[in-house]
Amino acid sequence: MDDLETVLLGEPPALTREEVEARASVSPERASAIWAAMGFAEVPYGQPAFTEADVKALETAASLVELGVIDADTLLVLARAMGQGLAKLAEAQLDAFRSLSAGMTVDEALSAAVGAAEDVLPRLEELVLFVWRRQFAAAVQRSIATARQDGMPVFAIGFLDLVNFTRSSRTWDARQLERTLERFERDTSLRVAAVGGRVVKTLGDGVLYTTDDASTAVSVALDTVAAHEVDGELPSVRAGVAVGPVLVRLGDVFGEPVNIASRLSDAARPGSVLVDKHAAEALEGFDLRPLHRRSVRGYRSLTPYLVRRVD
Repeated sequence: MDDLETVLLGEPPALTREEVEARASVSPERASAIWAAMGFAEVPYGQPAFTEADVKALETAASLVELGVIDADTLLVLARAMGQGLAKLAEAQLDAFRSLSAGMTVDEALSAAVGAAEDVLPRLEELVLFVWRRQFAAAVQRSIATARQDGMPVFAIGFLDLVNFTRSSRTWDARQLERTLERFERDTSLRVAAVGGRVVKTLGDGVLYTTDDASTAVSVALDTVAAHEVDGELPSVRAGVAVGPVLVRLGDVFGEPVNIASRLSDAARPGSVLVDKHAAEALEGFDLRPLHRRSVRGYRSLTPYLVRRVD
């Protein structure tokens, strides 16, 4: 295990917390805040748990504030966003490698990991950097092109939900559960990416995504619903789409359109897509049918519109 940690970190952890703070010329309070924002557990003083890379990272983080690029609070926001995103990536990568070590003993798996790490890690590092640069460029382009209302970007918010997933998952084995979720998330992500949208997050049996306009968001929802209806291995899907200004924070989205899209998805019948009034007004070339007003959580009177493609 020590050998694997050394390979993953680049060198044996030999520096203590106080040594890292002193060499990076960063106060204990700031160092602790940055470390915690990145999502790492607090390490007691006197315990050798750090490397030269930790010193360099702390120096780099502090220099962003000293250069005036960002302020101290924004630094912690960015550190938290990177920590959360990369922690999820690390867990996903670990799952992939865990499947390769099926049937091995712990010692055999560790030995295989140490042997492969020197070849695999540099390639993964290059790939992560490439994806981040591309995603950053795409985010900048979306930000420039997106319409704004009251200082906030206006998006179409789509929410897709697997029908009766909780009940079905009780009877599925782990392999079937994983296969169903993987296909749902993978295929939906491909549809969203193909039209220039963004998957904001997956919520077990649900996917929240954004697009620049209502027609695109509805098309993704209808395509997903149709694909599940003809696939005997996948459960039905229902969807809700709403349009309006949202708050974007740490890559997530908040606001009334997000809440309404979720409520519409909950209210939709299996295999159907509901949209709110603002989305309905923006749609052209679709068959729209207003439904009776209904009371949903957080909204006493919400008018959903059932949307279909024109046959």
